Amino acid sequence: MVALVLLATSSLVWRIGGGGADADSVFALADRLVVPFVLFAVAPVVFADRAARDLLLRGLTCLGAYLAVTSVLELVAPAWVVPSYVVDPSLGIHVGRARGPFLSSEANGLVLVTCGAAACLLAGRRGGWRPLALVVAVLTPVALLLTLTRSVWLGALVGVVVASLQHPVLRRLLPVAAVAGLLVGGVILAAVPSLGAVAQERLTTTRSLDDRRNVNDAALRILEAHPLTGVGWGAFVRESHEWVRQADDYPVTNVRIEVHNVPLGRSAELGLPGGVLWVAVVLLGPFAAVALPVRRRPPGDADDDLPGWRLVLTAAAAAWGVAALVSPLTHPLPTLLVFVLAGVVLRDRLLGRPEPTAEEGPPPRQPPGGELISRSRRR
Repeated sequence: MVALVLLATSSLVWRIGGGGADADSVFALADRLVVPFVLFAVAPVVFADRAARDLLLRGLTCLGAYLAVTSVLELVAPAWVVPSYVVDPSLGIHVGRARGPFLSSEANGLVLVTCGAAACLLAGRRGGWRPLALVVAVLTPVALLLTLTRSVWLGALVGVVVASLQHPVLRRLLPVAAVAGLLVGGVILAAVPSLGAVAQERLTTTRSLDDRRNVNDAALRILEAHPLTGVGWGAFVRESHEWVRQADDYPVTNVRIEVHNVPLGRSAELGLPGGVLWVAVVLLGPFAAVALPVRRRPPGDADDDLPGWRLVLTAAAAAWGVAALVSPLTHPLPTLLVFVLAGVVLRDRLLGRPEPTAEEGPPPRQPPGGELISRSRRR
């Protein structure tokens, strides 16, 4: 992580020296690299105890409630949406979709996946937060459908499947959940015919795919010409028009957009070293937290919630990983949440704490004076 930040920073400084950098490049460095990596490092300390993690879980559930309700209101009662800029058609490009306060249906969907997974974890517990968590768990799939964004749909599907395969109970319930999801989706589309028509249009549209192919091909040309340095951090949008070529079988409609593949985009701007470092960070960070086993603690252990957090991370990281392959991931919150959750799950490894063995559990409780009795018996 440090090496990638240093490489991107040096590339940005080089661009500033040449007069080619702007404020957006500086903010992008902070949003996409520095802040996520810092949060990954501090999350094991900030959320070291159960109380802090419970607070995070409730916060994510409340955020999910707001985003899910807002997503529904955007289409059925726009006048009730708060803040009102969310439904301002002059802002953003995803008008007509559930885009939330991000003004981006993809960012809204990715955060909803994370919050929905957190709500499912909270719904499995007893207590006063359970009713809200159940409502969020039910509303989240509806809100995800209303994003009308293919990367969100595919990412959410992959996230649910991969997370379910990690848990024996969820694995058995996966076919039932699939049937229920299809039924609910079918009912919603049948009840709102206009929504079904828009969803069909989103599934079959090719213009956005053509734009992605154009800029991704341009990134490959840059990588071929500048394999070690790229064009500089944050420079692709400014330079892309020089590298886009008219294809024989699809049009050029937009060239000043970012590469719609994050590892390819990092490589185009930082060269192959930058792309390799980014992939290494993801594999050794969030994806390692998903792949490495978290030992189950006995009930009552202070950390018996960590396996559940791994499931939340799995759903979030899978959806985020799918989006990273088909979009630039310009909005920071989905990335920040994935790296925070990875830090939570990898707490013991990052802090150098030995994990308990399968046989270990909490120390047996002694009755008052029990320790003295044990010592006297040993004598």
